[in-house]
Amino acid sequence: MDSLKNPSTALLPIGKSTRPKSITLFVTVLLLAMLAGSVAAHAQTATLVVTAINSGRFYGDPNPEFAATITGLKAGDNITAIFSTVADPSSPVGDYLIVPTLVDPDGKLSNYTVIINNGTLTVTPAPLLVIADDTARPAGQPNPTFTGAVQGVKNGDDITATQDSPATVGSAAGTYDIVPTVKDGSGKISNYAVSISKGTLTVTP
Repeated sequence: MDSLKNPSTALLPIGKSTRPKSITLFVTVLLLAMLAGSVAAHAQTATLVVTAINSGRFYGDPNPEFAATITGLKAGDNITAIFSTVADPSSPVGDYLIVPTLVDPDGKLSNYTVIINNGTLTVTPAPLLVIADDTARPAGQPNPTFTGAVQGVKNGDDITATQDSPATVGSAAGTYDIVPTVKDGSGKISNYAVSISKGTLTVTP
């Protein structure tokens, strides 16, 4: 009969409570707040873009000083870049990555979303000049020993040259080419752009 006098208590089953629903709602709201805070923090993170500048050099030369553009850096943040590449003076002609690494002495990098763009170091053939010296001889005489020079050899590569001429003992007086022939004892000639400078054999009467 007491339950009829108090209808509100009669509607609640014995032993049950509304507290678990309250806890679930509280946890849900808390998680949503944390997620919103994380999204907001990410949205406030600055974007830092580091792009290594492409560079080039001849085979056999030392690497140049590399550089990069850094965009998005906030005023006062001491963030710089250093660079590495697998290429050295002995590396053959080809393309090699220039890889930037950020230096952050003040610990400010965590405030950025970092994008790194590698650059390219292009190693091109080194100029190689092969020269035959001019010389002379009288008609009817054998050719002298021809001489010449090879200029631009890198890394101690075994690249030399010999010289020869179509002139023979029986050749008439006149001028004849002295033609250099490159000798590549180290198999490195593909790393060179070769220029040939012929000499002149003058056969006198």
